[in-house]
Amino acid sequence: MSTGETSALPEGTTVGEALRAAREASGHSVEQASATTRIRSTLIRDLEDDRFESSGGTVYARGHVRALALAAGADPAPYVALFSRQVGTEQPAASAVAAAVEPVDRRPVAVTESLHVPTAARPERRGPNWLAAGAAALGVIVALFVVGQFFSKPSGSSLDTAQPRASVAPHSPAPSPSAPPKDLTAAVPPPTGADLRVRLLGGASYILVKNSAGTLFEGVVNSGWVKDFKDARQLQVRVGNAGAVNLVCSGRDLGTAGGNGAVRQFTCNADGIVPA
Repeated sequence: MSTGETSALPEGTTVGEALRAAREASGHSVEQASATTRIRSTLIRDLEDDRFESSGGTVYARGHVRALALAAGADPAPYVALFSRQVGTEQPAASAVAAAVEPVDRRPVAVTESLHVPTAARPERRGPNWLAAGAAALGVIVALFVVGQFFSKPSGSSLDTAQPRASVAPHSPAPSPSAPPKDLTAAVPPPTGADLRVRLLGGASYILVKNSAGTLFEGVVNSGWVKDFKDARQLQVRVGNAGAVNLVCSGRDLGTAGGNGAVRQFTCNADGIVPA
């Protein structure tokens, strides 16, 4: 589309409709227009739908309108003028940009002036104060340590001299430690009751163990079997293969109970084990 053909826009049309018509007349898609103008395709679609908020303000939207018109090969002036009338402002783009830029020129002066005031003074005041406080604290600690050492020595020496005097008097009688062991050994009662262990060394055997109340165990067991029995008075044990049975009664090991295949019976009490 040539500049002369687009110098006047149809009456009653919006800027969005005019931009879409110019783009379509140039044969460009939205993506192609975006690649040419570096304007996002979503912003182009919003402008063609007369939505200008996504452009970030009137100044930026006016610049997008100008760029899209140029990309379509049209004269941008009618499009920019229509945009100004449609959004209700006739302010030129240059004056708006100048108004937006003007405050920026004044900011660096205020910022640079404020940065010079506090930074240099703080470290210079703090250094000597902390150093003096640290030195004073160290002096107090050293003084307290020296005073503590000075006063601790007499008290320690007085305690040391007092301890031997107190310890000599109670330990003067010598015969007292020797008396308790004799009494203690004499007071230990002799062992009572029966403590029997039955163990199968090689082979199987019939085992019967009972006390005055009745049978505690009865059965045929194999090699490796071990069982302990206790009674307040005595235990009776019968074995069916004495050569495979080992008996230990009240700490005394009887060894093998007898010959292979022999049936034997024993009585176990606190004194040991005897044949029944």
